Amino acid sequence: MIEDFSSIDSLNYTEFCLENNIFSDDSKNIEKYYTIKILHKLFTSQTASNGSKGEILSIPYLWHWIQPNPRHEIRFVKDSSLLKNVNPPVEFSKYNSYADIDRTPYLFLSDLMQENSKYFSESFGTFSTFGWCSEREMAFVALINIFKFEGKVVAEGNHSWSEFVIPLQSKTGELQNFKVTVDNTYNTIDWSTIEPKEIHEWEKYLGNTKQANWYNLQAKSKTELNKIKNHIVPKLAMQRIENKVAEYLNRKTN
Repeated sequence: MIEDFSSIDSLNYTEFCLENNIFSDDSKNIEKYYTIKILHKLFTSQTASNGSKGEILSIPYLWHWIQPNPRHEIRFVKDSSLLKNVNPPVEFSKYNSYADIDRTPYLFLSDLMQENSKYFSESFGTFSTFGWCSEREMAFVALINIFKFEGKVVAEGNHSWSEFVIPLQSKTGELQNFKVTVDNTYNTIDWSTIEPKEIHEWEKYLGNTKQANWYNLQAKSKTELNKIKNHIVPKLAMQRIENKVAEYLNRKTN
């Protein structure tokens, strides 16, 4: 898959390497750069508006904790029942209904990996999973954590995004650290250099909201990560996702 994505994005990668004196042919550099890029493309929406979707998996952005709550019109595909009329699972018992759950990483990702789309609504069609900024970023950081990248969710005001520190091999033979800022709401990635002495301060800052710490506890929870690692992905789910990726790549090359 990395090879397929690099074939449509090689110019951006080459320019990035030239600007930062990075060894473009290093296999680990290529793997790190495109792992972040591909997973971002799978997760992202386009803007913070209800129903906004990315170009590949079409995961809708949906606001939460507002009135009227757009999640209250979502139904389960299997029986058309409204989520707001269904009791939440035991682990979410503090919530009033399934529609009111804060969608933690395993819930977000396991829904995505179902054989068939689990939800639908008249406004947003049929979809496998959904979430607003913090829910997308919690799941994104959890998944990237499994790839052994150092990351966190940053929450400021009413918005959240992901940040990682990723070392790449430079042409001088040394490792250059980059702070990678990924916004899976507004579909942006920014790579900027960060010096070793700055990393400790970077690690400490999670944002300026009360929820920031909770987001990171969920994204880095051993329980959540173990459930994600041990989740068995059905063959039909993988085929569905692969087909959507292939459709995206075909659109970009034709």
